[in-house]
Amino acid sequence: MNEQNNKDKKKKLLTYYLILGACLLLIAAVTVTVIFAVRNADNSFQIDGGNDSVIDGDDDDDGDQPSDGDDDDQPSEDVSSQYEFIAPVTNMDVVNDYTFYYNKTLDCYHYHTGLDMAAEAGTEVVACVDGTVESITVGDVLDGTKIVLSHADGVKTSYYFIDAAENLKVGDSVKRGDVIGTVAEPTGSEYKEGAHLHFEVEKNGSIVDPNEYLDIADK
Repeated sequence: MNEQNNKDKKKKLLTYYLILGACLLLIAAVTVTVIFAVRNADNSFQIDGGNDSVIDGDDDDDGDQPSDGDDDDQPSEDVSSQYEFIAPVTNMDVVNDYTFYYNKTLDCYHYHTGLDMAAEAGTEVVACVDGTVESITVGDVLDGTKIVLSHADGVKTSYYFIDAAENLKVGDSVKRGDVIGTVAEPTGSEYKEGAHLHFEVEKNGSIVDPNEYLDIADK
């Protein structure tokens, strides 16, 4: 009887082991399945990511398309460089350039803020470009008579050591080539240079090199 009971116990224990082993195998199989599923999912994400990068690239291309809008903005650019200046006197014989120089009249070195154009007294001086007479200063000890014209886009031109035209007055509109005066007899802070026109250009409140404008002039 006892032997029979022992046999039954051993059978039950063996059955338990078999069931436990089967459970372990099942768990292992499920685990392996999950791992492969996760890996495949990662790979699919990577592939999708690659596709997304291509789409992003397409989006970038689309982003470049608004350049047409930039082209539409072009008409608003500064057009001051499109001025067609003409020489203020017939022969542009420049004796002093826009540079550091020795002023024989004042007996000193300083920066020359304009161009000195040699011309006989009485030579006509014309407006370089369309504008408005901003000021006329007569008989200044250093500058003689000076005329300042204002133009579009913050540009001004100044004409020193001249005799203003008789009927010219502040506020007058002038066209390019209109006579605004004549070269005066040598006077002022540059009289030792002889009769000449001292010409300056100002842009937005700052003196600039007149050559940048007169390089495109009809001399």
